[in-house]
Amino acid sequence: MKIVFDSGVLITFSESCFMSLFRSLKEKLGDFIITKSVHYECIGKVEHIMRFKLSALRIEDVIDTQIFEVYEGSQKLDKATKEIMDLTNNMFYIRGKPLKIIQIGEAESLALLGLTEANYLAVDERTTRMLVEQPHGLIHIFKRKYKTGNIKFDENKYLRFKELIGNVNAIRSVDLFAYAQKQKLLTDKFDDSGNVKAAMFAMKFKGCSVSFEEINEYVSELWKLLRKIKLIL
Repeated sequence: MKIVFDSGVLITFSESCFMSLFRSLKEKLGDFIITKSVHYECIGKVEHIMRFKLSALRIEDVIDTQIFEVYEGSQKLDKATKEIMDLTNNMFYIRGKPLKIIQIGEAESLALLGLTEANYLAVDERTTRMLVEQPHGLIHIFKRKYKTGNIKFDENKYLRFKELIGNVNAIRSVDLFAYAQKQKLLTDKFDDSGNVKAAMFAMKFKGCSVSFEEINEYVSELWKLLRKIKLIL
């Protein structure tokens, strides 16, 4: 399995103090890949800003131990990135004007999906995640955000976008954390549903797009599983 990571998931794990989990997750899941732009966003861009320096150091330590492969780049990646930028930022129109929805770093990560034949995009940002999995749902979000029903969606651009990125799904920090918990990659403290909830709340407030309802569902599933195990024992 291959997973391309956007900068948001790395930052969320770092700010929530779960960077050490990546080694165990990699052993279970396969290859973790980031682009040079993501490397820059997580480290180079903020390493001299005291507010973010510690987080950058944590991420740098993990990358230095080769848990993440930094894709060196290529003409193919540059070409695919440019096309994805053009497609996605001209896919939705509000009152007749194209809506810019992604930046160059996100576009590069999306482009890398197709080039590496990755299975997943790890991304915490809602718009990019929904663009991959349910773009039509963005129409309703944009209607509320911009207070207009005058929104058009270019289906042909979306189909070409899907051709470029391949058949992939999006996963968030909380999804990786829940997987780690189910695989017993966490300490015994996270056999407690309240502690799992606290960790997911921390991830939410550090940038992961997850609703309180989703967190409660995760915790409820965990409680049912633990109760079942106790009954068997």
